[in-house]
Amino acid sequence: MLDIPKNIEIVIDNDFKDYEVNGFLRKAIDSFLIPVLNRLPSGLFIKSSKQAKMVHEGATTHKALEVIYSFDNQLNFERGILDAFLTYFWQKTNHAKALRNRLRLVKKELEKAIHSFNKKEIRILNLACGSNRAIIEVIGLHKEKFDFEVFGVDKNDSAIEYGKSLASIFDIAHLFKWHKDTISNFLRSNNNIKFDIIEMVGFLDYIKDEKAVLLFDQIYSALSDDGIFITGNIKDNPEKRFVTDVVGWPNLIFRNESDLIKLLINSKFESSNIKIIYEPHNIHGVIKCKK
Repeated sequence: MLDIPKNIEIVIDNDFKDYEVNGFLRKAIDSFLIPVLNRLPSGLFIKSSKQAKMVHEGATTHKALEVIYSFDNQLNFERGILDAFLTYFWQKTNHAKALRNRLRLVKKELEKAIHSFNKKEIRILNLACGSNRAIIEVIGLHKEKFDFEVFGVDKNDSAIEYGKSLASIFDIAHLFKWHKDTISNFLRSNNNIKFDIIEMVGFLDYIKDEKAVLLFDQIYSALSDDGIFITGNIKDNPEKRFVTDVVGWPNLIFRNESDLIKLLINSKFESSNIKIIYEPHNIHGVIKCKK
């Protein structure tokens, strides 16, 4: 196992008021419930509720994430009693909670990053921007205080169109420039532009180590002096089989702290400028690197 450099900070953000957490009773129930979840037939999950089917069909895309992000912790009986209770049940699994926690954690770190610059003009690059709710909500909140210029990059037309519609809802569409492209090609073709913040949360879960290191080097070069890179990765967890086999979220690459640090220190980022923060379920980690 890799010896973790002592100057890399690894923390779990346990500020309960900011996140969805489990109490003692839920933790006790999970010791029996999670083994059952991991062995459920995928077809049973898909047929259980409308939202479950949407998550399965949209797995790995912004469509599935938005179903999970938009859950309001309420029972919705529009599609019937059974659908309401089963939707509520799936949305209360640890992985669903952890995804919503990741969104909150990314927003928190974005706000810190924005306020860390002693200037009003902030240029942001949102890579794999299909899941860009964090960027849009934070910019929408601070649009009167800063002059933002935001570049959104995704190779999927649907993801870009969704980003445009979400930006319009927050009245910040005029701040965005959208690019249909791969991440590597965009960074290579626009190497004359420097960014204060680069966010790539969600994409690292699907790329192999060698490609990740190459991307990190490109991202490092695209950052302005003292620029900040925010990314994230899912960690091995008790609901792993439920997520991959039952929900049908394939091809996830699970990485622990040592795995992530190995990638980062093999890139141009220095260990003294790396911090890894996990949400309370210790499933999703958010990595913050400073140039």
